[in-house]
Amino acid sequence: MAVSPKNDTQDVAKTTRMTQIFLRIFICFDLSIIISAIVNLIWLSPSEARHIYVEHSFILFLIGIFSTSTLCHSLAVIGVSTWKRGCLIPWLLFFLAVKIFLVIGLINNVLNNSVNLGQLIQFLLILSIMSSWKHMQTQYIIMGLPRPAQVVTDSEIASSDQNVETAGDLPPKYEDVTETPPKYDETMMKPN
Repeated sequence: MAVSPKNDTQDVAKTTRMTQIFLRIFICFDLSIIISAIVNLIWLSPSEARHIYVEHSFILFLIGIFSTSTLCHSLAVIGVSTWKRGCLIPWLLFFLAVKIFLVIGLINNVLNNSVNLGQLIQFLLILSIMSSWKHMQTQYIIMGLPRPAQVVTDSEIASSDQNVETAGDLPPKYEDVTETPPKYDETMMKPN
């Protein structure tokens, strides 16, 4: 079954638009985690020196991981909008490492603990990261092809583009018309 080029272009545009949307959502999520970690780091009470060091190190680790994630998301947004697929490679590599780390953590958790709700949440997190990774891999493959022409989905923009194209086929100017306008019937001119 052959697919028309118009449908291919629309599918590519839809995939690219979805990629940009979910990357922006991930950036917002990353920034909210970074801001909350910084606020938690500032408000951390120095009551117990031993626990402070562990919490302080963990929060700095979170800030580092989510800062790297934000950088990868930002590069991916730039890559998708400028159609440079090399900018998607850091995203793919970083989240491949995150995916491997989460799978190893889940295996360790299942082997050492009884079944609990945390394992289910970790499994769902792995599935969501795998889904987004597959979507970005598809976007990377699409970007290897020539960039399709922009698909116009707004009817007003499409109609204005058609008006610009037909600007060469304008009606004649009033001064250039040599014929007289048609005569109208008197019954048509009177209001009812």
